[in-house]
Amino acid sequence: MKEMYDAIVVGGGPAGVISAYTLARFGKKVVLLDKKKHDQIGNKTCGDALDYSSVLMLNQAFDLELPHGDEVSDVLDKLTVATELGALSIEAPGYTVDRHVFGQRLLRECEKYGVEVIDSAPVRDVIIENNFVVGVKYKKGGEDNEVRGKVVIDCSGTWAAVRRSLPEGFSEGLVKELPDHHIAASYREIITLEEDHPFPQEIYLYYDRDIPSPGYIWYFTKGKKRLNVGTGWLKSDNSQINGSMKQIFKHAMHKIYDPESYMLDVTGGGQIPIRPPFDCLTFNGGMVVGDAGCMVDPTTAEGHGPALMGGYYAGLIASEALDKGDVSREGLWGYNEMVMAHFGARHAMSYVVLKHLRKLGPKNIGRLINREFLTQEELTKIFMGHELRLSFAAIMKKLIKIFPFYNIPLIMRHMINQVLVIRDHYLSYPSNPDLLPEWRRKRDELLGESL
Repeated sequence: MKEMYDAIVVGGGPAGVISAYTLARFGKKVVLLDKKKHDQIGNKTCGDALDYSSVLMLNQAFDLELPHGDEVSDVLDKLTVATELGALSIEAPGYTVDRHVFGQRLLRECEKYGVEVIDSAPVRDVIIENNFVVGVKYKKGGEDNEVRGKVVIDCSGTWAAVRRSLPEGFSEGLVKELPDHHIAASYREIITLEEDHPFPQEIYLYYDRDIPSPGYIWYFTKGKKRLNVGTGWLKSDNSQINGSMKQIFKHAMHKIYDPESYMLDVTGGGQIPIRPPFDCLTFNGGMVVGDAGCMVDPTTAEGHGPALMGGYYAGLIASEALDKGDVSREGLWGYNEMVMAHFGARHAMSYVVLKHLRKLGPKNIGRLINREFLTQEELTKIFMGHELRLSFAAIMKKLIKIFPFYNIPLIMRHMINQVLVIRDHYLSYPSNPDLLPEWRRKRDELLGESL
């Protein structure tokens, strides 16, 4: 293919379609490649939850319609964390969506604004010239092909066809391969029940003692009598597990739902990156977005909304860089800054919460909830990275509530302090790429591990 594009987008999931859509809305010539057939693009195994803020941002930027009609399974208003000892909820407006129907509508929006779509075209390699990525190689109908463009955006999911094809060390802060302790395997089912479920308008995360900590079993409403139910845990924990993920999932779910009480509609599994976004998401000639850039919330595993937001940020900055004629790692740097200032900082905080939930385990999480150690307002503040200011009397009251498990408040205090410190560090992400090595060194010191 001799044609030169302004942008090549690899992957037609939410990150890819919105990256392409944004660039096209700014008048850029865009081609989108996906390994799936055209009518299957957007279809993905996941929890189907989507936060409201991401689609609202796109609506305000481009008047892109919010999810509606058959795209929406249910409207969400809260997220609940539960154990056998009790439950605690926080506000979480959003939707559960039909990923396939919603994804196909976004793909049509891309094509409406001139995005060329090449389907059934898995990307196999990148083309590098003068230390810049200038195109990709792909398969189509059993034949080798290539396409060239000024900027390449990798939106191809956890296994990142472009990112993993880059030379080692091509861009500092962009990791080529993820270790097992930064990947969660997952399994989920969509079921239809004989009777209605008790989770309307709710994301319900249940920390079951049989699910490896900090994993849980989720129950996401898909409307009346339908649920998206699944589980997952870090791949690094697999050696400690007896039985398959499906077996453990079934055992945990059947404590609540008898196998005779529902019909199985859809099954599937996947791999999810569990860490904050890469420290650098740009390279000479390109960017990574969505799961390819580790944009999944480590605690809730919600990646749909961040992928949409990341696609918008990527398209916006790439368009500006193309206008300036500078698509170098540095010329695209504003994308890193936008991500880190928004959900990058939030996901880093969530990663800290995840690490401490792992220390607590399901029993202690249950004690926190059952004894009302944290109120809904306090839990919301922690997740949002706001400081908790408690009087001496309030602290003493909490200690009495949790007696005699005093290790729990110690872990919680350390978690809250580290959440605030990590938040502040991510909000000070460097605008000068030369300062990134020192920023990374300090972050690893604060976090207690190298990312």
